[in-house]
Amino acid sequence: MSVFEYVLILLAAICLSNFINRFIPAISTPIIQIALGALITLLPLGVLPLDPELFFVLFVAPLIFYNSMLADKKTMWAQRKPILNMGIILVFATVVVGGYFVNFLIPSIPLAIAFALIASLGPTDDVAVLSVSKRVNVPPKIMRILEGESIINDASGIVSFQFALGAVLTGSFSLINATVRFFVIALGGIVVGLLATWLKYSFVRWIRSLGMENVTLHLLLGIMTPFVIYLIAEALEVSGILAIFAAGIAHSFNRDKFNPETINLSIASESIWSVLAFTLEGLVFLILGTQLPKILITMEQNNYPISTWEIIIYVLLITLLFLVTRFVWSAVTIKKKTYDDPEHPVSKFRAGIIFSLSGARGAVTLASIMSIPLLLTNGEAFPERDLIILIASGVILVSLAITNFILPLCVEKKASIDKSAENDAYLEIIQNVIAELKSQATPDNEAATAIITGNYYSRSAELQRKQNNRPSVDRGDERKLRITVCEWEKENITGMLERSETDEYCAQHYLDILDRQINKLSQNRSHSMISIKRNIIRLIRQGRRTNGKNGDAELRTRFITLIEANNRYVLENLKQMSKTEDSPAIRKMITDYEFNQSMYQRRGQRGEVDKESIAAVASHGFQAERDNIQAMFEAGRISRESAREMRHNISLLEVQLKKDHPFD
Repeated sequence: MSVFEYVLILLAAICLSNFINRFIPAISTPIIQIALGALITLLPLGVLPLDPELFFVLFVAPLIFYNSMLADKKTMWAQRKPILNMGIILVFATVVVGGYFVNFLIPSIPLAIAFALIASLGPTDDVAVLSVSKRVNVPPKIMRILEGESIINDASGIVSFQFALGAVLTGSFSLINATVRFFVIALGGIVVGLLATWLKYSFVRWIRSLGMENVTLHLLLGIMTPFVIYLIAEALEVSGILAIFAAGIAHSFNRDKFNPETINLSIASESIWSVLAFTLEGLVFLILGTQLPKILITMEQNNYPISTWEIIIYVLLITLLFLVTRFVWSAVTIKKKTYDDPEHPVSKFRAGIIFSLSGARGAVTLASIMSIPLLLTNGEAFPERDLIILIASGVILVSLAITNFILPLCVEKKASIDKSAENDAYLEIIQNVIAELKSQATPDNEAATAIITGNYYSRSAELQRKQNNRPSVDRGDERKLRITVCEWEKENITGMLERSETDEYCAQHYLDILDRQINKLSQNRSHSMISIKRNIIRLIRQGRRTNGKNGDAELRTRFITLIEANNRYVLENLKQMSKTEDSPAIRKMITDYEFNQSMYQRRGQRGEVDKESIAAVASHGFQAERDNIQAMFEAGRISRESAREMRHNISLLEVQLKKDHPFD
């Protein structure tokens, strides 16, 4: 099978992992992806060739750039001491202690390679922790430290790994020379990253001055950035990883600048990078899963200098070393005041447990360890390459399992969020906005108001449909209510006929349709407004034979007028009923008829609205929506996360409105 088909299957597996995690949230996405990777090996796909050098550039460079670009600088600065402590000093200390420990356990692994192994295990994976934090109450300040640590230790761990790997490849190591070289390479990498970012933005400003605002072009430049900066830094013999890290931090400052002219690009860039990062991380875990059967086979064949049981024990001991080191380090060096919160009190011991169990290793570790070359510079095989990949993979699996299954046992379970209450609050927000827009409508903006309120009605209808699709809507109640609605429509048509507001032909045929619908509903058969409209369309087509083309248009107009009058009459009765009786069936019916009414209004105003009026009413609606969201958040009816998501959706709608109706 070709590489293209293999990659296509891997991408499908990433989508499937997200789907499975939706229904089994107790298992984090990385573990699901590893399992799917193992299952993929059962397919007759052949072997996917892996280039170690390409593996590192392809996966590590963009992941570190993306993580550092998303850095919350205010939080990181506020928690800079514990973050730098855990992200840099702890990594270097663990490399030293762990390197000697691995060399002691497995003498066949040289000390420099042992250092490289532990350094590759330095970066922690925040994906697993974030997945668990959705289910349990990890104290917020501890969570911020863990997120900041995962950003910093990506760079410190990989730099340590590259130095140790360089010592292995060259066969020489001097502590003094290594220290001096470290600072030169590290500072050089940071300078190159910052300088390259400045040059990039200078180039971007220049092409914008030429009027080149093409979003696709700027997205392509953004995606190329980490790869180009990494290759330039490596060509200059400085740290490509620190160059990318510095560039990502520099880009994060630009992301914070709100510029209406580039908001479309910012939203598109955020979406592209989130998809790219999720895909790359998923591919890394899937590739690990595809390697598991091969690893197990080699263990059974005793291809290593130590037995299978010794490998398992050593993997557990190394994992235990990381757990104990993180616990002791956090308990001794991190002050309680940095993570203590009156609203979320936590003891020093419990904080140490959380820090310890949250040290899952993941994508960056695997990408680093898989980048180990097959040969040394002298042409000899890299010593114990398969064994250290095996050990690193084992530590990744065990640490992920600990974070996913044991950490939740040590942290209070998060109270389930009442989504129904939040949806009700969101519906109330939309209804408040509609009411405000209608109250401020004038003859000049009446048409624009009808269009914008129609959009809000559509959103309200979609949200209520999601709510009413739940089993809480009793089908029997809904059927009885629809029969009542049909009777109301008959009543309204009879009154219109008596007042000569409609003609005998339309009224009689519409009454026949309603009688048939009532008969169907009485026999427990399904019913909807769609069936009524289909019958009306059939009548119009039948009328063509006798009325001709002009008569057909006139007949359609009379029927539509009748439908609109019925819609208004039914909606008014439903709202009166809801004041004394509230049920999901009534709410669902009100939603349907409000949506129909908005469609009639928008159709009636088509072609009569200028862009400026739409812009003014839409802007008013967006601001009213933001004000209502803030009021609901302050009242405790929606969570901070939901409020943030709602505001983000408003920004997306603003971009879409500007795209559909350019007002410049």
